[in-house]
Amino acid sequence: MPCKIFPAVNRNFPEMMIGQTLAHYQITASIGAGGMGEVYRATDTKLGRNVALKVLPAEMAGDSDRLARFQREARAVAALNHPNVVTVYSVEESGNVHFITMELIEGQPLDRLISANGLQTDRIIEIASAIAEALAAAHEKGIVHRDLKPANVMVTNDGRVKVLDFGLAKDIGGEKASDATMTSAGHTQVGVVMGTPAYMSPEQVSGRPLDHRSDIFSLGVVLHEMAIGHRPFEGSSSAELISAILRDTPPPVSDTRPELPSDLCRVIRRCLEKDPRHRMQTARDVSNEFRDLARSVTRSTTVSATTSRTNTAPDSGSARADEGFWVAVLPFKSTSADSDLVAIADGLTDDIITNMSKFSYLRVIARSSTARYAQQAVDVRTAAKELGARYVMEGGVRRAGSKVRIAVQLIDASSGTGLWAETYDRNFTPESALDLLDDVVPRIVATVGDTQGILAHSMSEILRNREPESLTPYEALLRSFGFHQHVSAEEHLAGVAALERAVKLAPERADCWASLSWLYRAEYSHGYNQRPNAMERALSAARRAVNLAPSNQLAHAALASAHFFRGELGAFRAAAARSLELNSMEGYTTAFLAMEFAFSGEWDRGCALAERVTQLNPNHPGWYWVPMVLNAYRKGDGKRVLEYALKINMPGLWTVQVALAVVHCQLGQMEEARTAVRHLLALRPEFAIRAREELGTWWQPDMVERMLGDLRKAGLEIADKPEARQAG
Repeated sequence: MPCKIFPAVNRNFPEMMIGQTLAHYQITASIGAGGMGEVYRATDTKLGRNVALKVLPAEMAGDSDRLARFQREARAVAALNHPNVVTVYSVEESGNVHFITMELIEGQPLDRLISANGLQTDRIIEIASAIAEALAAAHEKGIVHRDLKPANVMVTNDGRVKVLDFGLAKDIGGEKASDATMTSAGHTQVGVVMGTPAYMSPEQVSGRPLDHRSDIFSLGVVLHEMAIGHRPFEGSSSAELISAILRDTPPPVSDTRPELPSDLCRVIRRCLEKDPRHRMQTARDVSNEFRDLARSVTRSTTVSATTSRTNTAPDSGSARADEGFWVAVLPFKSTSADSDLVAIADGLTDDIITNMSKFSYLRVIARSSTARYAQQAVDVRTAAKELGARYVMEGGVRRAGSKVRIAVQLIDASSGTGLWAETYDRNFTPESALDLLDDVVPRIVATVGDTQGILAHSMSEILRNREPESLTPYEALLRSFGFHQHVSAEEHLAGVAALERAVKLAPERADCWASLSWLYRAEYSHGYNQRPNAMERALSAARRAVNLAPSNQLAHAALASAHFFRGELGAFRAAAARSLELNSMEGYTTAFLAMEFAFSGEWDRGCALAERVTQLNPNHPGWYWVPMVLNAYRKGDGKRVLEYALKINMPGLWTVQVALAVVHCQLGQMEEARTAVRHLLALRPEFAIRAREELGTWWQPDMVERMLGDLRKAGLEIADKPEARQAG
């Protein structure tokens, strides 16, 4: 159906209202027209403050549909309590005039601030970040703005950014089939568009149903204009403009301003994708991009100022290589048009992306952005460059009779190096498709994604030789994962130094607080780089992480571990259960929680968890088997003890040497037991003096006494007087 663009509200109406009083509001001036009414400056005579009034003209208020939409606007905006969204004070009626009162914004609209050559990079990032935050707040409440443009973005006199005029906003939850679009004249009908044409999305100008991604396109138009001073789509008539929006691909903004960060150019391009499926999918994603851009630009500017003292623009490409670490999962391919194979390939792609996105420290590119590669041959490094990804996973599915083979590999696109590859052969019937996915996907995701996985190892190794002071908060988090892979006092110290600086720079980063809690706890549990009140600091940092991000799996794992080592077992079990519920594919923390469950007395539960995670990631460290070793030791099951003990190969961990010493003693292998004791004392020279204290850190009293007895048999001269250690 042809589109029709309606003009703005009649501008003769404002003059009639100036000097009038509505209820206790004295109207003093006209400010302008909004999507559904005129806006005035007024004085609230009761409270003695200036406000903005949005008034629905009388002839429009007589339209029950228009009035209902006006009231819906008020409810929608009133629900948005956000510093970057205009505040609505009240919804009122006086003498059959319907109006709302709002915060009066003193400042200038963004369209008056954008120069012919665009804004400075740091100003673009600052303003765009605030707009994205405002949209994210609205979208998370199911509200689409539908008329985002520079004129609806105010920059206050003190530099704050406020998004105005949700007059065209629509509550998605209340959408009806007949309410696909709305017009600025108030008529609701399919095929009639609403909003400001130059900033509309393709689906909006063509009268198709909208969702929040329409606002992301509009944001892309605003970003383009801020970047180079003019809009990406232009035309001498409405028809030409609509045609340009539907048809034309604007040149990259970098063609006009090559000094702009490549990440900024990429965000603008992805916001302006014609197909909503190919755009950045959420305003929260856009906000996160600008948060990272702000840090990388600040960092690059600081480095430039302190080293070269030149005016060279920030090298966004190098920032991307160092800090971005984005991961793309390309669509898995099937070797034939077999619908069953195609379904498996699609299921693998979707489930891997979904579950890798549960790892809060991974930056996983959305499926909508990679979907375009489904039907074409793909050069991995080219796709990575187009997507802005450092790591790319690709895979395929083939079938032979009743078996399928799933092949998958992970590539570091910066060098073209293959980091990991695996094949999974499984029996297959169409009815077992979900079972196959439930079996294979967790293995892929945990092997690649958890904090003992391929990605974490690669990222932390890249950052290993960097000074802690040079790391951004995100890089500090990744660097701290080196402690998981190389458990040592040196790695512990490097991680703590990086994270303590990170939480000062970015106190809102829940992951950083969670990892810092984990390392503080290691001061107590491992004796590394000890300072006073380790467990008090660990608990405080974990609580900070949980408060910042209640759905963060690492935060709950850190909280559980802090409670365990403080002896607060009820609180430990509750936090551990929540952590496992949030992401059971995080093998490292699951294994640690499994060990704590076992050592707190829930041996069956702990060992079952531990055995499961050993199957997820074949590259797991040997200590994952410690709960099973000690459970078999506890039961006197010599066969299982030896079977499990042979799987442990971590001579640098004192807890492993304790386990090996008591196990070999139980088996009557005294020479091996004495060797383990010698290794133990090399790691912890004072262990004999504090043995009961050290063991009591991890194990319950009955287990401690049993282990002490076998350590004595193995030649350890243990002090009789028990030492006491304060958990706080």
